Amino acid sequence: MEKEKIVLFLGHADREGVTAKLKAVGTRYKRKMLESTTDNWKTIISFFDQYEVTSVVVKMTNTAFGIFVAPHYGSLVNDLLTRVSKVPNLFLAHESLITGIDSYEQNQRDQKLDDFDPDLEPEYEYMDSFYDGLFTPPDSDTRTSVISLLENYGLTLIPYKKNVELSLLASSFIDQNESNLIFRIYIPAERMWANEAEKLLLLFREYLQKASHLDVRQEQYSTKQGVVHEFYSGDSIDPSILPKEFEEFSTFMDTCVSNPDSASALLVSKNMSSMEVIKIVERYSKEARRLHIDLKQEREMKSLTIKHRLESELGEFVRTDEDWASINTLVDSAIPKFNGIDSALLIDRSSLIPVQNNLTVNIKPQIIESVNGVVAQEIIGDQHLGTDAKQLLELIEKFADKNKTELASAVHELVDVSSKKEDRLNAKQKLKGFLLTAGGKAGEVATGLLQTFIENQIGL
Repeated sequence: MEKEKIVLFLGHADREGVTAKLKAVGTRYKRKMLESTTDNWKTIISFFDQYEVTSVVVKMTNTAFGIFVAPHYGSLVNDLLTRVSKVPNLFLAHESLITGIDSYEQNQRDQKLDDFDPDLEPEYEYMDSFYDGLFTPPDSDTRTSVISLLENYGLTLIPYKKNVELSLLASSFIDQNESNLIFRIYIPAERMWANEAEKLLLLFREYLQKASHLDVRQEQYSTKQGVVHEFYSGDSIDPSILPKEFEEFSTFMDTCVSNPDSASALLVSKNMSSMEVIKIVERYSKEARRLHIDLKQEREMKSLTIKHRLESELGEFVRTDEDWASINTLVDSAIPKFNGIDSALLIDRSSLIPVQNNLTVNIKPQIIESVNGVVAQEIIGDQHLGTDAKQLLELIEKFADKNKTELASAVHELVDVSSKKEDRLNAKQKLKGFLLTAGGKAGEVATGLLQTFIENQIGL
C-alpha cells in the first residue's frame, strides 16, 4: 500500500506564509515539538514508517539544544537524525543560539507566545520552568556538541535573526522541494569556461534522461552578472544521487575521448540496447572532443592575455628575463588547470584562490599582488569579487566538504545585486551558517570579519 506523503515540521516553523503553497497543492503536513517527552519523540520517529516524509523543517530552540545532548534522549536523537538526514531538510536556529550571544531585540514574552501553541500543550514536558529559559543561548559545550552531532549526519544549522527571515527561508525551501528541485548552481556570465559549463550542464541533463532514465528538466534564468541553472525532477529523485551521477557522467565523457569502447561498455551495463549505445556514444564522443579542445584553447588564450596585460602594466618595474620567467610561472600556477570535462564547473571554487608565493622566486609582494588582480579579473570576468569574497571561497574549499559547489555558488549570488532578493537571502544565510559552524576550524577572527562582510551586502 502506498504511503501518504507529508511534510514534517519539528518546531513552530509552519507559519501561514510557509504552509500556503502546501495548502494550495493539497499536500498534507504535520507539526510536532522537539521540546517534549521521550514518548512524543517516539511518535515523531514513527511518522517516517507511517508516512512518506518528503521533507523536514526543524526550528531549534534552547530547549531542543539541551535535549539533543541529554543522555536519556541519545538513542532517540540518533534515530531521528538518521531518518531526517535521508530526506531534504532544513535546520533553522536563531543566530544567538549558535553564537552564544543573546541579541534578541524583541520582548521574550512575545517570542514565547509566538512559539507556544496551547493545542500542543500535552507534548511539552517542562512547560513553565523550562520555557523560561527557552531563548537563552545554550552553553558553549552544548552548542559545540550539537553542531558536531549534526555535522556527523551531514546536517547544517542555518541561522536567522528575525521571524520574517525564518519565514522566507522556510518558504523558499518548501517551494523548491515541492517543485522537486534537485540541483542548483550559479555561474558568473563572463568568467572563464562559462560557455563550456553551460554546454556541460545541458549534456548532463540529457545523460540523466537517456542513460540513467531519470525524468529531469532543466531551467535557467539570467541576472546582470551570471546565470542560475536549476535541475528539477518529475519523480521523487533523491538529490544525494546527483554527485555520483555527475561523477559517472564526467568519467563517461572523458572516456568517450580516450576509449570509446570502454564508454560503450559503461552504457551496456545500464541495460541499454546496442542501437541506443551507438547513438549516445557517437554524439557524446563528438561533444566531448569539442569540449576538450574548447577548454584547453580557452585556458591557453587566457594565459596569453594575462601575460600580455602584465607586460604592459609591469614593464617599467620588471626588467630581467629571469623575473619575467618567474612571473610566467606564477601565472601558469594561478590559472585553473584542465583536468577533465568537470574542470568547467570546478573552476567556480578553484579559480578565485590567490597565487601564493610558495615558489622560490625573487619577486616583490606588490608584483605578486598585481598578478593576482589581473589573473582574477581575466578568469572571473565582469563579476569583480573583493578580498573578503575570495577569502570566503578559500574557507569553503578547505572546510565545506560535500557542500563546496553549493556554497561557492552562494558567494557569487550574494555579491550579484541583480539576483532575486530571496535567492540572495538564502545565499546569505547559508554562508553565515557555514561560517558560524566552521569558526573553530577556520579561526574566530577570520570568520568574524567575513560574517561582517556578509551582513554588509547592500539591500540585505
